[in-house]
Amino acid sequence: MAGKARNWSAAGAARFAREARIATAGYLRAAPVARRWHRSKLLNAYGLHLQHTGSPEEALGLLLGGIGYRPPYPPGWDEITEMVLADEASDLAAASLYILTPQMCDVTVAAAQTLTPEDIALLTEDDLPSPAGLVVLPQPLLVSAVTGDLGDDRAYRWRSPARIQPLSGGRHLRRTVPAVRMSLYHDAHGPVRPDTFLAYESAARTAGTPLPPLILDAMRAVPLGYHATEEQEEDLKRFTGAARRSGEATRELYASEGIDENRVTGEYVPGSQIDDADDLFMAKFLFAFWRLCEQRIAVTEAAAIPHSARVLAARAGVPADVRVIRLRRPAQPGADGPAGGRDWQHRWVVRMHKVRQWYPSEQRHKVLYRGPYIKGPEGKPMLGGETVRGLIR
Repeated sequence: MAGKARNWSAAGAARFAREARIATAGYLRAAPVARRWHRSKLLNAYGLHLQHTGSPEEALGLLLGGIGYRPPYPPGWDEITEMVLADEASDLAAASLYILTPQMCDVTVAAAQTLTPEDIALLTEDDLPSPAGLVVLPQPLLVSAVTGDLGDDRAYRWRSPARIQPLSGGRHLRRTVPAVRMSLYHDAHGPVRPDTFLAYESAARTAGTPLPPLILDAMRAVPLGYHATEEQEEDLKRFTGAARRSGEATRELYASEGIDENRVTGEYVPGSQIDDADDLFMAKFLFAFWRLCEQRIAVTEAAAIPHSARVLAARAGVPADVRVIRLRRPAQPGADGPAGGRDWQHRWVVRMHKVRQWYPSEQRHKVLYRGPYIKGPEGKPMLGGETVRGLIR
């Protein structure tokens, strides 16, 4: 994880979230360099699916069907890119804005790391706090993607309802199921600075359209209440394995040409990143965030809206409201301060237990978290490693 957010304030975080959303949506709508960048990303993803299936038609269906689109698809990659970016900009502009306090972000990360694909299968539309939302983090999270590439996650967006065709044997089934579409945004000024990104940043600046604060990286649609078959799970494992090998080969090729794709600047300790081995961390983080909110472990407040923020939002045609999500203060005395008079040098998540509880009235299980809070003095670094990952499953 990157260095902790310093001097965090709800007012400052709300201002950043409002301005970042407006700038990023405008950039996705209009910047030609954004089209070249995301066309390349779509083609790379398509290449992975093509390598996996051997069929151009199936590969395109896996790529676009995997983010909620149904055929017939646009005839060319320029048209596909335009469709995807236009939809993303529209969804981003309409999303409800959420910001997390540093403590709430720590707890959500810890909760997310307890989740399994079987837990994600319990997700339903009722879990969502709003049909569409954008949650902006107080600092970037360093996440190692399934390809092995390191990213600095700064925001996650969702929208429901969406539809997706489940996969079976590498192919989409004819029927569709409800889904929630998710998007990952990196921090344009975060610590991860590979050469290809620096070239993109330079091209955007030269074109007169400098990068916005948030950079769209990846999208996916996660089915709601859908339990994958063993065949589907095995197919996904084969695909993620192929994606991992492809990422390694690409980085080796870049390195042989003198291109550094592993540059990380700022406060970073190698090995401290989150390993997204199953390509589900975005879904896990959002699911954990939604469940914590529903259980009143989190407290939601409305951020103040200055006149200038209202004017800026009105001009951009977006809502000015921002919801601040805080961790509810613990009932235990001294739970977030020094314990026993000791001079603690870290903070950590304690007494947090994940369970799947059956609700007879709804005839389904729900993921519940019980008793999480942060221990240790304010301003100290969050202790990771086994302490965070050791939450009971």
